Amino acid sequence: MKRKRTLLVLASLLLVALISACGANQSNEPKNANATGSTTSEGSKATPESSGGKDESFTIRIGTWFIDDRPFMQEFKTNVEKSYKEKYPNATIQWDITLGDAYADKLKAELASDTAPDVFFHQGKTAVFGEVGYLADLSGEAWGAKLNPGTKSAYSYKDTVYALPMGIASSGIWYNKNIFADLGIEVPKSWAEMESAFEKIQSAGITPVAAGFKDAWTASMTFNLWMQPHGYESSPTYGKDLYEGKKRLDGPEVQAVMMHLQEMVEKGYLNKNALSIDWPQSADLFTSGKAAMIAQGPWMPGTAQENFQTKGHTAFELGYLPFRTEKGYAKLSLGIDQSLSVNAKTKLLQQAKDLVAVIASPEVYGPFNVGSGTVPGIQGMQLEYPNAALNDLLKVVDETESGIGYEAYLPASAMTSLTETFTKVASGIKLDVKDLTEAQKKLEKDIGTVILPAE
Repeated sequence: MKRKRTLLVLASLLLVALISACGANQSNEPKNANATGSTTSEGSKATPESSGGKDESFTIRIGTWFIDDRPFMQEFKTNVEKSYKEKYPNATIQWDITLGDAYADKLKAELASDTAPDVFFHQGKTAVFGEVGYLADLSGEAWGAKLNPGTKSAYSYKDTVYALPMGIASSGIWYNKNIFADLGIEVPKSWAEMESAFEKIQSAGITPVAAGFKDAWTASMTFNLWMQPHGYESSPTYGKDLYEGKKRLDGPEVQAVMMHLQEMVEKGYLNKNALSIDWPQSADLFTSGKAAMIAQGPWMPGTAQENFQTKGHTAFELGYLPFRTEKGYAKLSLGIDQSLSVNAKTKLLQQAKDLVAVIASPEVYGPFNVGSGTVPGIQGMQLEYPNAALNDLLKVVDETESGIGYEAYLPASAMTSLTETFTKVASGIKLDVKDLTEAQKKLEKDIGTVILPAE
């Protein structure tokens, strides 16, 4: 009997030990990791009761789609990790990187299944995530009181700060200063002057504008940049007017842009293969000197520098100019490419907020904006841009009227329809106003899906 009792005690102790070991493992290891090491479970390595002590050991996940091999991106990662180590010496940052368009779908699925990273980057209006409770309130953070009010829709929802905008971007037309100088072309200040420049450039055997509309986003971006001044020249509240039915997508503003494009195609001012090449190929056409201009984002100078170094293209100085109307009016559309938020369900809430604060610091945030060619979304930061073209961009941003893009007031279906019509005209098919009326019908049908931008 004594032997049986002893065996029973030993068995009980062994069971307790096993349970304790399992519990320890669950609180310190991800439940499931894929082949790349990205955690796919809902928690990070610290427990819900984590005190957030400086010497605590934990792993915090950050989700992103744009961190690639570019030097300034790798510098950004290094700066983040170094600064975060100063606050949490035993912490590990796990970068969950999914390059390209697949990231957005992956993030939505993770948020819906409570498996999203503790901190994650996203695009578009913060309200899209804030409305369903996916984001933690960051209103009390020190950097939150310094955000540029012009980009409020990118970081807030119902007057609550939910995101850190990584930088304010303004796209436009980049041009080859050498070609302009050689041909005696002054920077165009109206559409008539732009058309005159097109003619001189074409006469010199050079394609005036490089386009890569195989990527739908380049067609959409170009059209929106073009529409911004044409729309707001007609009304200071053009976007809201479209939403409220005071303006129409088959109205004279949209028709004017489409007819300008049609004229450019008919006169051969675009590369003939514009519909069959993507944006990197159009960038090659521009940086090789075969085209004098390209409509792109603030990343173009960096791409040009890389092409000069790796593809044997003869380097030239880039300049920047905005789209203008017949009367010379220009209005820039300011946008945020990346915003950073904290997962509302993270078990590492304070550590996650501290990670965002690290990224918002001048030592990390500043170099990121210089590298990406963006204006800081945090006011008061004075940065120096080594690329002269970016200084041209910043000068135009400082001197030109700007605001929320008109497209923020449209449902996705209407924008898709407009982009399809733009691409159709770019292919050489004459504008049919019925296509614009179809976009207007989609606006009216899906207007309820629009989340109005903060004003």
